[in-house]
Formats: sequence, structure tokens, C-alpha cells
Amino acid sequence: MLGYILLGFTLVFYIGLVSINISEPRTSGEAGMGYGLALAALGLGFTICSLILTINVANKGGLDWVLSAGASRNVLIGIGWLSLAIATFACAVFKWEWHEGAFPKFLHWVAVHHGQIWLPLLMLVPYFFLLNAQTRASISPNVYKIPLIIGFAVSVIMSLTLLFTWFKTTVQEEAAQMEIAQTKDKIRHADDLTLIAEQKPMDPLVNILSYTARFHDADVRSAALAKVKEKPDWEAQLLQLFENDYYCSHAYTFIEGNKVEHPEKYLEPINRSILRIAAKIPDEIKESNNLQHWTFEGYHIERLLRALTHNF
Repeated sequence: MLGYILLGFTLVFYIGLVSINISEPRTSGEAGMGYGLALAALGLGFTICSLILTINVANKGGLDWVLSAGASRNVLIGIGWLSLAIATFACAVFKWEWHEGAFPKFLHWVAVHHGQIWLPLLMLVPYFFLLNAQTRASISPNVYKIPLIIGFAVSVIMSLTLLFTWFKTTVQEEAAQMEIAQTKDKIRHADDLTLIAEQKPMDPLVNILSYTARFHDADVRSAALAKVKEKPDWEAQLLQLFENDYYCSHAYTFIEGNKVEHPEKYLEPINRSILRIAAKIPDEIKESNNLQHWTFEGYHIERLLRALTHNF
């Protein structure tokens, strides 16, 4: 009795899935959202009920003919059931929502030829006979074997096609995104080198200090460092930046990634910049009502600590 109750629930979701798919739905606005939610709910209901029904049929011995007893039989039955559930839902979606080139055309052909109707029947009709041992014994095995094998085989082919196409599309999209990113990196790299090369000795030092950071490409860093040292008073300009609250981070960037030749000249300017930071932070803590982990990032304390470790 339980098996037929499960079959009835599965049929309810199956009929609901078929009924909302008979005519072309509205796919825009609230109607489109409602259709999508209904399709997902009915598809999920059909999947869950058909799974429990399949387990019930297997427990009653209705699928003992599939393979000899063991894990292999359960795996094969599970693959067949899951593939049919996926293929049924795919047909329901592809019947009215199809994008040329996204998937092989035969999937659309199955969908427009009502795959969401006849595919589940190739499983549900055999299950009706397999739920009862006496009924099963009174008919030819071909009545339930042939439809079930065809239904599972077609579904496995469709599901593997969907999986392969999804995997192929994902790889192609990632490759395209990587190519775009590499192109952008090349353009940015060339622009960085151009900007550095265009710097004149009288231009402000701060214009290119950020390019001397240790995270830049080696050729960019080398070009920027060479431009910096072209300025006869570059070290004096660098030391002055430690006195400026806004530009001192650029000075930290330089000494973080480059060894300085006269470290003793930097001690006092750096100490004064540290004292200014130490004076500002307590005030910010008092005035803030929503401290976050990034609240003090503007002070570039981590960069400063790396610079001290690197040079001092």
C-alpha cells in the first residue's frame, strides 16, 4: 500500500510539472518569477517522491533483475533514477527556454517532443507493475524491463550531455576570462613602464614611488628605481615625505621593498611619523562608534612594520 501511495504522490508532482508546461508561460515580471518557482518546486517534489518510490520498489525486490545483489546494483539504479529526474526537469525547462548554441540541439528536440511527459512514464508505468510481486509474476518481464531500460538509457545520455556541455562551457568561459585578465595585465604593465619612462628629473618623486613596491613586476620596479635615483636629491625628497601625513605611506612603500644606503638618516623621520600615527589612533578609537578590521588600514601600519623589518 505504501508503494502505491508514493506512486500517487509522484504522479501528482508529475502531472503538475506537465500541466504548467503545456502552454508557453510568461517569462517576464511577476508571472515569470511565479512560473520559475512553480517549476522548481514541482521538479523538486517529483525528484524527492520518485527517489523514495524507487527505494521502495527496490526494497520489494522489483529491481532485483537489474544486476546481481550488491552495491553495483544500487549504484546503477541510483544513476538511472537521478539521470531521469535531471532529464525530466531539463525537458521542462528547455521546451520554452532555449538558447541556441548553449547545448546540443537534440536536447531541445527531446523537450519540444514532450520529453517531460513520456520520459517519466517510462519509469512510472513499470514501477506500477513492480510494486506488487503477484502482478509482476503475471506479466511478461519485457513489459517493465524494456521501458525502464529505455527511459534510464535515454536519461543517462541526456544527463551526460548536459554535464559535458556544462563542463566544456565552464572551461571555455574561464579560459576567456583568463585571456581578458592577461590582456589587461599586459596593457597595465605597458602603461606602467610608459609612465615611468616619461618622468622627468624635475617631476615629484611621489609620482613613481608606488612602482618601487615589492609586489610589482621586477622590470617595473627596476625601471622605477632607476628613475628615482636619476634625481640628484631623491633621498632628501624621500625623507621629506615622512613628515607628510598623506604621502608618508609612499615613503613606507619604498623602504619596504628596497634597501636604503644610509639607514641612520631615516630613523628620526620614521620615528616622528610613528608618533603622529600613535597620537591619532586613540582619538579615532574614541570618536568611532563602529570600529572594523579595516578602520586603521589608512595608516599603513603593516607596510611600516615590513619596512622596519626589511631595513632596520
